[in-house]
Amino acid sequence: RAQRAPPQQQQAMYEDDSVNDPLPVVSNNPFGGLFGGGNQQKAQQEAAAAQAAAEAAAAAQAAAEAEAAAAAQQQQQAPFGGFNPFGGLFGGGQQQQQSQPAAAAPQEQQQRPKTADGEYVDVTEDELKELMTQAGKTEAAGFSLFGGGQQAAAQEPPAPYVPPTPAAQPPPVAGVKVTTIRKGDRKNYPQAGDTLTMHYVGKLRSTKQVFDSSVERGKPFTFQVGVGAVIPGWDFGVPQMSLGEKAQLVIDAEMGYGAAGQGPIPPNSDLVFDVDLLAINGVAARLRE
Repeated sequence: RAQRAPPQQQQAMYEDDSVNDPLPVVSNNPFGGLFGGGNQQKAQQEAAAAQAAAEAAAAAQAAAEAEAAAAAQQQQQAPFGGFNPFGGLFGGGQQQQQSQPAAAAPQEQQQRPKTADGEYVDVTEDELKELMTQAGKTEAAGFSLFGGGQQAAAQEPPAPYVPPTPAAQPPPVAGVKVTTIRKGDRKNYPQAGDTLTMHYVGKLRSTKQVFDSSVERGKPFTFQVGVGAVIPGWDFGVPQMSLGEKAQLVIDAEMGYGAAGQGPIPPNSDLVFDVDLLAINGVAARLRE
């Protein structure tokens, strides 16, 4: 095996030009600066990289300017009020949609009158007025010569007041006879549940004996009709009277106190009441005939 020379001898061999001349320096040495030729090549590579970076930056700037110009043109032409429906198609990212006021109608169209349905007519207001004047009309198709363009929709006059239909007089009821002494208003008849104010004088039909009288007490009788608060003869007879009427009620025993009787009223007694309907639900009669 070959023996390596001692370190002192190896150093002397490199220092002696006759022993080992260094390799010539070439710019395309694939070993870089290992033998002294790498610095020049490194500088050339850095210069090339710098030039490439500058060209890339210029290209990016040109692309950005082109994109900005395209976006501006698209915003002017976009039918969506400036919103780009294609988002970042050209690298600009998605634009946020901004609410834009509705485009106003052209000035010429704004001056044109409208129909009742809101459609523009094919003539201007001045032309329509001229045509209406020639035809001798002051109004036509919702327009008026004195209304300044479209005429407000005509309001229908309010319907005439129709008073409520008065309650009809109920039909007679068997066992109760009503004879009018003084007519009432013939319009307002008591209904079930109404509160009535009346004067009365009650007598036995057989003897004409008075057994009760609000007139003698000097205080009218107030009650609710049609709810069973009084004898059936009153619930069915009084509603046949109109407000302000004075009448005589002849009531059979079965529509009065029946077989039981009541106080001074003997069993199975027919009764006679002279009654005066003074008020219905607090509304008193005004005129009496």
